[in-house]
Amino acid sequence: METLISALLSSALKTLLTSSRMPWKKMKGPIGSRLKEVERSLRQGSSPVGERAAKIVVILVFTVCWLLIVLVRSHGANDPTATGGSSLPALATALQQRAISGRDFQSMYGPAAQLLAWIATAFTVTRSALDAYGMITFFFCAATALLAAVMLLICDRFSWQQCAIFYAFSIVLNLFFDVFDIRTVLLLLNAVVAYRIIAAETAPRQIVWATVSGLLCFVAQLVTAELGICAAIVTVCALIAGSILTRSAAVLVAVQVFVGTFAVANLGLAVVFKITSSSYGLLFDYHNYSLEILRGFHNSMGIPWGLSMAKTQVLALVTLYVIGVCVAAAWRSDPLDASLLASLAFAALVWLETALVRSDISQIAVAFTPVIVILSLLAKMEWTSTARRVAWSAAAGAALFVWPSLNLSAPPDLVKVIRGETTPRAVIRGIHATKRPLDPGLRASLVTADLAGRRDVSILAFPYDNYISVGQRRRFFAPVLESYAASTEALERYYVRALDSRRRAGLEIVYGPDKGAVPSVDDVQAITRTPIIFEYLYKHFELASNEEHADAHYILRPRLQPREVATEPFKFSIPQQSSDSGILRLDAPSACGLVLLEIRIDYAKNPHVFRPGGIEMTFSNRDQLVWQGSIKPLAPNASFVTYVSPLPPARFHQVFSQDPVQGVQWDKIEYHASSTDMLGARASRIHVGAQCVDPNKFVEAVVPEQNPSLTTTEQAAPAGVDSSTESDGVIETSSASSQGRLPEHHD
Repeated sequence: METLISALLSSALKTLLTSSRMPWKKMKGPIGSRLKEVERSLRQGSSPVGERAAKIVVILVFTVCWLLIVLVRSHGANDPTATGGSSLPALATALQQRAISGRDFQSMYGPAAQLLAWIATAFTVTRSALDAYGMITFFFCAATALLAAVMLLICDRFSWQQCAIFYAFSIVLNLFFDVFDIRTVLLLLNAVVAYRIIAAETAPRQIVWATVSGLLCFVAQLVTAELGICAAIVTVCALIAGSILTRSAAVLVAVQVFVGTFAVANLGLAVVFKITSSSYGLLFDYHNYSLEILRGFHNSMGIPWGLSMAKTQVLALVTLYVIGVCVAAAWRSDPLDASLLASLAFAALVWLETALVRSDISQIAVAFTPVIVILSLLAKMEWTSTARRVAWSAAAGAALFVWPSLNLSAPPDLVKVIRGETTPRAVIRGIHATKRPLDPGLRASLVTADLAGRRDVSILAFPYDNYISVGQRRRFFAPVLESYAASTEALERYYVRALDSRRRAGLEIVYGPDKGAVPSVDDVQAITRTPIIFEYLYKHFELASNEEHADAHYILRPRLQPREVATEPFKFSIPQQSSDSGILRLDAPSACGLVLLEIRIDYAKNPHVFRPGGIEMTFSNRDQLVWQGSIKPLAPNASFVTYVSPLPPARFHQVFSQDPVQGVQWDKIEYHASSTDMLGARASRIHVGAQCVDPNKFVEAVVPEQNPSLTTTEQAAPAGVDSSTESDGVIETSSASSQGRLPEHHD
C-alpha cells in the first residue's frame, strides 16, 4: 500500500512538472534549469539526492499553487469593516503616521503584524490602507505559505511524500488560508526550530540554532503576545523533552541560550520604545498592557463551545490518537524522530488553549490545526504495519468527516488559474490599483461646515469602525486599537489618559452604532464593556450636530466645560430573588435611558482558569420586553461599576446632546446567570444595584415603544427563583453615588 501511495504521488508530481501550463516551463536561468534537472531525476528513479530534490520540488510546486489560490481569494477580500479586518488597515495607517503598536498605542496585534500590513499598503497605487485591504490579505496569506515552506525545508526528517500529504490536507481541509493563520504556522515553525537545536551535532551549532529560536519566538511575540507566550512554552518543553530522549545534557545549555536571547530581545525592545517616544510610560508598559489585553479578553470575550458534542468527541479522539503516537515514538522510534514529534505535540497541546475562551467554530478549527498537521506527517511512519495503517486511516477519515472548516473551494480556485479563467497578472493589477472609498452616505454624515479647517484634527472611531478613521485620511488616533479589548481598569485608564491629552490638542470622535462588530458577543453593549471610557466621553464630548443620519454615525466634539452629571437611586421592591438571579420592580415606571449598575459576581469555579460566565439582563414594561443584553464580569469575584442603556441603538447617540432625550418606559429589571459549558465558570452569586444617570434628561414617550432590535415579547422567570421574599428599599450606593454624581475614577 505504501508503494502504491508513493507511486501515485510520484505520478502526480511528474504530471505537474510536465504540464505545459506550469509556470516553470517558461522560466529561464538557474532556477528553471534546476527544475528541469529535478524532473529528469524523477523520471530516472529515486536516490538520496533525488529524494532531496523531490522534496524541494514538492514544496516549490505546492507553494506556487498555494500562492495562486491566495491570490484569487485576495481579489475578493472586500470586507475591511469586520472586526479583524478593520484592525489591519488601521495598523498600516498608524505606522504611516509613525505610531508603533505597543509604543504609541495598544493592540491585540504587535509591531510585526503592523509592519507586514504597512509593507502591503506600500505596494498599492493609492497608498491608502483601506484600498490596500486585498493586498494586505494577500501578504499575510503569502507569508503563511512561505513560512510553511521554510518549516518543511529546514526539517530533514520530513520526506517529500510527507510534504505532499501535508499540503493535500492543508488544501482539502482549508487549514492555512485565513489572514491570521500565520500565527499557527509560526508556532509550528518554532517547534521545528526547537528540534533543530536538539539535532545539532556540535555545541556551536546548538548555540546558533538556540539563538535563532529565541529571535523567532520574539518575532512571534511581535505578531501577537499570546503567540509569543505559546511559542516560548513549546520551545522550552521541547528542549527539555529532547534532552531526556537523546540523553544529552548539552541541550539544556541551549535552553539557557534561548531564554537569554528571548529576554535580551524583549529588554532591547522596551529600551527602544522608551528612548524613541516621549509618551511611553514605564519601561515594561508594552509587556504589561499586552498581558492586560489577554486578561480582558479572557474575562469579557468568552463564547460557549460552538461545535456539536459528537464532532467534539471525534476531534478529541483524533487528538488522543495523535498525541499517543507521539508519546509511543519515545520507545519505538529514533531519538531524533521522537524529539521532533514531541516538539510538534507540545505545539498542538499548547495551541488548544486558544479555543478555551473564544470557542466559536472558526477558533476551534484554528486550535486543532496543529493536530491535523501532525496527523498528516504521521502517514508515512504509520504505514509500516496493517494495524497502524488502519488506525491512521480511521483517524484521518474521522478528521475529514467532522472538520469544522472543510472547504473544497481551493482546487476550483486553482483550476481557474490553470485554465486561464483568472490570470495572476490581472488579479495583481486589481489588488494593486483597487480604490475602496467610504460609502457616500457615511461620508456625508462626517462632513461639517468647518471641515476644511479641521483636517489636521485627530479622529477616533468609537466603539468600532476603525476603517472610518482610515478612510477619512486624517490624523489617525486610537489609544487601544480594538476598543472592546480595553475591558480592564488598567487599559481603560490608559485609554482615558491618552484621550484627555489628545482632546486638549484637538480631537473629533466618530461615534457609531453598537452593532454586531464582535461576532457572537454583540449583545454586550460597548458602554457596558468599557464603562470608564464611556464615562469620560459622556462628560467631555457632545454632538456636533443634532441632524439624524441614516448610517447612525455621528461626530462628537470636545465640550467647553465638562458635563455636570447627576445620579438618582431607583426605588424598587424585590418580588423574587435567589443567589444567582432576581427581579427588581420599580415603585413607579421610569423613562431613564442610561442606567448605572453596581455589580458583584462571585464564582464557585476559579474564573482565572475557567471562562467566566456573565449575566443575562432584561428591562421590561408591564411584562413587555423593552431591552435585553448581557453583562460580562469586568472584575470577577469583585465589585465593579458599568452602564447599560435600554434606548434603541439608533437613538443612543442622543445622550451626548444638550436637548432632552425621548426615553423608553420600563418598570422592571430581571437578571440571572448566563448558562455556561464545561469550560466556563457559572456565576454562583450575583449582587446588582442600579441608579439613573441624569434622570431629568430623559422624557417619557407619548406611547411606550418597544426597542426595535428585540424580537422577544416576554421573558420567563429564571428557574430556581425564590419568590417568598418581598421588600422595599433603595439600592446601596457608594459615597460618591449618594452625593448625586458618577463615581469618580482617579488615574
